[in-house]
Amino acid sequence: MGWRDLSAEEAEEIGRQVYQSKVRPALKGGEEPIGHFLAVDHDSRDWELDEYHHQAARRLRTRCPDADVYTFKVGYPAAYESLGLWSTHR
Repeated sequence: MGWRDLSAEEAEEIGRQVYQSKVRPALKGGEEPIGHFLAVDHDSRDWELDEYHHQAARRLRTRCPDADVYTFKVGYPAAYESLGLWSTHR
C-alpha cells in the first residue's frame, strides 16, 4: 500500500499525525513553519521539512532512496488538489 491507495482525507490524516508526533517536537523555538512543505515517506514515516516542496522531497529521497514520498503544506488543508501530484514515485 502507498499514497496512491489512500483517499485525500486518509493521506492528510497521516501527514497531520507525522507533524504532531515527529515534526512539532523537533521544532526549535516552537514557531510553527506555516507555509513550509513536509515530505513524508509512506512506509517509514520519515520526514523532511523545507520552504520548497522539491527540496524537502529531494532530501528525503537522498536519505531513503526507495521512499514513497508525498508532500504536505503545513497549515493548509491541501497543498495540491490531486493526491500524488508531487509524489516522487519511481
